[in-house]
Amino acid sequence: MKPNTKISIYLQALGGKFLGPNAYLTNSIEVDFTLKGGKTKSVTYELTENANDGGIGPDFLSSLPAINGQSSFLPIITPLQGKPTQPAVNYLTPNSLTIHGLTEVDVETATLATVNARIPRSSGPKLELSETVALNPNQRECRVIMIVPGLLLEKAVPADMSDGLYVYVKMMCGCPITTGIGKSFWAADDFLVSAEIFDRGDSLTRKDLTFTSDATPSLFQVLDVDINNVKTVRFFARQKSTGNIGYVDVKY
Repeated sequence: MKPNTKISIYLQALGGKFLGPNAYLTNSIEVDFTLKGGKTKSVTYELTENANDGGIGPDFLSSLPAINGQSSFLPIITPLQGKPTQPAVNYLTPNSLTIHGLTEVDVETATLATVNARIPRSSGPKLELSETVALNPNQRECRVIMIVPGLLLEKAVPADMSDGLYVYVKMMCGCPITTGIGKSFWAADDFLVSAEIFDRGDSLTRKDLTFTSDATPSLFQVLDVDINNVKTVRFFARQKSTGNIGYVDVKY
């Protein structure tokens, strides 16, 4: 009797890291695996005590001692200030502690299977993704990397910031946005952030937001707003290098 095939499922934010310790409601992510014509198996995808979201480096690693596979095929591109045609290119690589879903299936003949994932967001329903996987009975291990598009926007109204509108903008993995200091791979000038503001008379105004500072990573602001007259705001964000978009609805 042949041993079952092990299926490892990784969820990578488009242009970012794996959805792990810094992602939004990680333990509410749902993953399942269905063989063609067979039953659906739920897959555990949850944080463990030492789980990480992968490592980033300039080298594409073709083989690893702890992982049967290689770096993700999707690069992480960081636009360089003043050099839009010369971005920094890095790659994401898992290790033995990187968060992922794991299941085993009995593969008797070459067949197709479907991986489904449901990713929670700060506004609206969960993001639903599906990917088809080809399985071979001679392949004892299979690694699937599902790409999760979008941006995570979260309401920000600290007590000392009542003079305007603020929103946190992050990658879907929860990675912060800065000016590109240190080991940050997501630079503020790669993001366009705006707001549709409905006042208490239901009039609509559109405003652009700017990045605050590296002292508060991921925080964008617009100050010329009468906050006491604001009823609701829909914040939008777009990442220029990937096309990622995201939004959040906020009541005031």
